[in-house]
Amino acid sequence: MAIAAMPESPIQRLVLNDVGPVLTVAALQRIGAYVGKWPPLPTIEAAEQFVRAVSASFGPHSDAEWRFLTEHVVRKNADGSLRMHYDPAIAVPFNAEMPAKDVELWNFYDEIRCPTLVLRGEQTDLLTRDTAAQMAARGPRATVVEIPGVGHAPTLIHADQIAIVRDFLLAA
Repeated sequence: MAIAAMPESPIQRLVLNDVGPVLTVAALQRIGAYVGKWPPLPTIEAAEQFVRAVSASFGPHSDAEWRFLTEHVVRKNADGSLRMHYDPAIAVPFNAEMPAKDVELWNFYDEIRCPTLVLRGEQTDLLTRDTAAQMAARGPRATVVEIPGVGHAPTLIHADQIAIVRDFLLAA
């Protein structure tokens, strides 16, 4: 969002997946409760169990889809155990003192000039309906699509979700 807001940004079409210019305290606290704090993951089954638990809000997925998601978010350690595959430094702000109020980034959002698609999980705690409605009315006047039965965040592995993004990106 910040890069898209820069003058002469190279971003020509922007997709925001269940995130916007307001980050709610409740969602930040929820994410802070697990990010960077994974338990020992001795097997792919243990890793999948962890991924399912912390990602339950992603909505319904088949066993094969949960395995697929797990396989793409873990990596092997030298001892053969598994770890979540993201920069552990992402947890640093979550381990600092949490803000007492929602974080607002409207100054970035309002500067975006490219076509923008906002995907919102119907049950999300990160992107409120009110914020999504404001995103449709100001700044780049985003197209907002709500994904039923999903919280934070749509995984974009289901055909209907892929079609929404594909059609937006390929639109003339």
